[in-house]
Amino acid sequence: MSKEQLGRDLKLVDDLMDKELGSDLAINPSGDLDTVSEEINLGQAIVNRIRTTRGELRDLGHALYGSRLYELIGEPNTERTRELARLYTRECVSRDPRVKEVVNIAVDVPKDAPTRIDINISVIPLGMTAVLNIVFPFYLEVA
Repeated sequence: MSKEQLGRDLKLVDDLMDKELGSDLAINPSGDLDTVSEEINLGQAIVNRIRTTRGELRDLGHALYGSRLYELIGEPNTERTRELARLYTRECVSRDPRVKEVVNIAVDVPKDAPTRIDINISVIPLGMTAVLNIVFPFYLEVA
């Protein structure tokens, strides 16, 4: 199996200065839409899947796409909440057919942000033996 099965998609970028949620399409130096492929594409797809509220794409025929992390907004940053975040993330990530194995999901609390958790995701993509690592910051409180 080759890395090509991990796909290619339009590259999305987050505007860190913009407080709005969402991403924008990236433009390459020649002025065309930029793309991502292989592991980078899978990483981007996993982040998009986690960011999407489960059931949000039901009308498009994808009722199980997305995550349940939104259910944790407003919850205290306790061991129980972090365990639920780990469980919801594992459930979400394991639904991507390009993920051969979810190696680990760890949830950490940054010292400088007590209402944020960092979800560290380690997966092995199809056709690969190397681990792909992703860190997804999640805020338990809405600013």
